[in-house]
Amino acid sequence: MGLLQAAKWHYSSTHYERSPAQIKSEERLVPGVPFNRYFLMPAAVLIQVCCGSLYAWSGFNLPIERAIYGPDLSAKKVAIDRGLASNVFFVAVAVFGCTAALLGPWLERNGPRKGAMIGSTLFFIGNLVTALGVHVQSLALVFVGYGGIAGAGLGISYISPVSPLQKWFPDLRGLAAGLAVCGFGAGSIFSPFTQKALIGPDYANTGEENLGVPKTFIILGACYFVVMMAASLVLRMPPPGYAVKGMDIHTVKGAESFGIVAPTKTLSDSDAALDKSESHHTVVAVPDHDRLTAANFSLRLHEALASREYILMYLMFLCNEATGLLIISKIQSITQNQMGQTADTAASINSALGGCNLAGRLLIPTLSDFLGRRKPLFFVSLCAQTLFLALLPGAIDNQQYGLFLTCAFIIAFFYGAGFGLIPAFLSDQFGSRNVGATHGVILTGWAAVSVCGGLVFNAVYKSEVTRLAPVITQTYDLNFRWLLAFTSFGITVTLLVPTGLRDRRLPRKSGEWFRFRFFARLVRVINGVPRVTSKADEDAEWSEYLARLQPATQAAEGNEIYGAAR
Repeated sequence: MGLLQAAKWHYSSTHYERSPAQIKSEERLVPGVPFNRYFLMPAAVLIQVCCGSLYAWSGFNLPIERAIYGPDLSAKKVAIDRGLASNVFFVAVAVFGCTAALLGPWLERNGPRKGAMIGSTLFFIGNLVTALGVHVQSLALVFVGYGGIAGAGLGISYISPVSPLQKWFPDLRGLAAGLAVCGFGAGSIFSPFTQKALIGPDYANTGEENLGVPKTFIILGACYFVVMMAASLVLRMPPPGYAVKGMDIHTVKGAESFGIVAPTKTLSDSDAALDKSESHHTVVAVPDHDRLTAANFSLRLHEALASREYILMYLMFLCNEATGLLIISKIQSITQNQMGQTADTAASINSALGGCNLAGRLLIPTLSDFLGRRKPLFFVSLCAQTLFLALLPGAIDNQQYGLFLTCAFIIAFFYGAGFGLIPAFLSDQFGSRNVGATHGVILTGWAAVSVCGGLVFNAVYKSEVTRLAPVITQTYDLNFRWLLAFTSFGITVTLLVPTGLRDRRLPRKSGEWFRFRFFARLVRVINGVPRVTSKADEDAEWSEYLARLQPATQAAEGNEIYGAAR
């Protein structure tokens, strides 16, 4: 098998094979304790809390540079931000995203438990190598340890709980997505304080340490490893034919009414005792006049990744995350150097930013379940980030500390909201069967922002420091301005993402560039010319499309939905 064929198979096959004995064993959390889907939520949060320590990296920037290069010779005991250690964060995020994209299909084929265990191990090893790098004063080894090995471990660990939660909670995709990733924001709430306490309260400025930087990485790495490994034992995929309220892993937004043909798992007595509301795990009858199922509208993985709607969602997500990522990476440095606050205050701001990140990841996806829509909330997120990003330079230049915090907190809130919304949005559009893979690939947008955006951000910052010296309050202004282009572009892209079932699945006309709705009428742009499709013509096209799907339904009936490879 050639490289191209192997890649095609990797992104086409997501069949998860389990023996009857394994399926039976997964009905129990531990011997004597029946498994319930709600057990996944705290396990997911614990894994993500450990992964979210990545967001506290800015607290390591100055201590690592002090440990490797010593104090600023021009100021003796004052820390200096050389803009070097912060690049480790960007590399880690890049490796994170690429690993999630590469191993997403593998995760679907092998299950979340194996993925979480491998990710936990890599993250632990990465922390140990980082500690060694600081000890021997090698920044290159720090890049390998945290940027490379730990970043890869974080990538696979991050998506491991997201995939099963989307499959177990097709009825609460927003809440499940929010809980699956909210812990990532929580990791940066306590991490700044533990880092500072272990290293030394003001080590970067005075050189006085408690345990020092290397031992801090060892201790925290070991703690994360124990917690993540224990939580990974809870992760598992749902049994064959599992569905809730007529929705299964294939159901896309708008196709709920087509029902399910395959046998559906019902709750055990113990499950019902824990959650009486789940008595709705029953087979949904398919009307005689319409034998189509939700599975007929679920795309294969490679079809989903190549679709126009996925490409638009990719760009939308990239634009939504760019600003928050870059601000979080530098927040402690900005708070100390540009706003003149102490190291303790900077750590507190980093922690508060993590709280905003967490709140956005949980509240906005949950709200999307209530509204039944995800796209409008992405639109609101990008508009809010655009507004407060525009206000941020003036807040720093004029030393308006309250406005600075308001801008940073709101940007962090909606940055987190994007991460919480995207798994549920992907499940709505493509079904949850391949969400581990579609979610993993879309994280490369975040990775691209980290590498390209991070390097540009640091390069522009250094150039502005030289140009504006000795003034430092305006050194980030130019960076904030070019980030406005990303958020503004994202607003436009979001409006173009199709969310209606007909808009997504109705076959395209020859020469059709894109389509949109205008006062409920379908408008196709064909060879650059907008053409309105009448309601009668649209209905006729839709009926013809459904008729063509009927043979596929006949072939699919009787198959076990979760196990059948498409």
